[in-house]
Formats: sequence, structure tokens, C-alpha cells
Amino acid sequence: AALGKNIVNTTAKFQGLDNAIVTASGSAIAGANNLKFLNDQVDKLGLDINAAYSGYKTLSGALMGTALEGDKANTVFRQVSEASTVMGLSGEQTEGAFLALGQMMSKGTVSAEELRGQLGERIPGAFQIAARAMGVTTMQLGEMMKAGEVVSEDFLPKFGAELEKT
Repeated sequence: AALGKNIVNTTAKFQGLDNAIVTASGSAIAGANNLKFLNDQVDKLGLDINAAYSGYKTLSGALMGTALEGDKANTVFRQVSEASTVMGLSGEQTEGAFLALGQMMSKGTVSAEELRGQLGERIPGAFQIAARAMGVTTMQLGEMMKAGEVVSEDFLPKFGAELEKT
């Protein structure tokens, strides 16, 4: 009976995540494509499925209606997932990294709290990687964040590319 209850609960949880991803995708077809992409990444990289689905839901929801929606979101997801795998991050750390990136996007600008705190606690060297991505020193990046000059929509693809390069 307990096993049956666990199966039902797990199925309901993943159905909710599927529904959220399809909704954030804008259409059933785009949602199906994104779920296929997500499952391919889980299989290819050996990601924790729960963390991958939750992280993807958070990131894609935050990117809804922005220039990063769709394929660009998938690119960032792939880059961060690959880096997480290479660094040996846990599912919880990976999910936390996506939560931090989603919060950055929701706010519109990158703050030190999310970059140094939340993301930096999960991805080693995140602040230095971010500075390289923006083509500035860490000191300059800190000043840019204080002034609200680091726009999330510009930062996220650059950070993903630099993370992949690193």
C-alpha cells in the first residue's frame, strides 16, 4: 500500500511539473518539445530528474515573455546542467543554481545577493566566471551590480557561454 501511495504521489508531482513546463512553453507543441529536450538532457548528463524538472520549470517560467524564451532558455539550461555534471554538483545544488538564475531574470537585474550568495554557493567560481562573461574585473562587476547596470537578459546567455567555456 505504501509503495502504491508513493507511486501516485510521484506521478502527481511530475504531472504538475510537466504542466508547468508546458504552460511556460506557451503551447502544447512547444511544451512537448521542451519536455523531450529536458528528458534528453537528464539521460545524457545523468541529472537528478527531480532537480532537473524543478530547475527547468523555474528557469523557463522566469524567461517567459523575454528574448531568452524558447531555444535560448534551453541553451542556458544545457550549459548550466553540463557544468553541474562536470563539477559533480548534487541535485539540490543544481536546482538551487537554477533558482538563483530564475530570480535574477525575474528581477531584471543581477544583484550581488543572487550572484555572490545564491549562485556562488552552488557553482564554484561563479563570480569570477560572471566577471569574465561580462568582460570586466570582479571589482568592476561589483560596481556595475551596485549601480543596477547588469541586465539579466544580457547577462544570462553570456554567463552560460562562459560557464560552458570554463
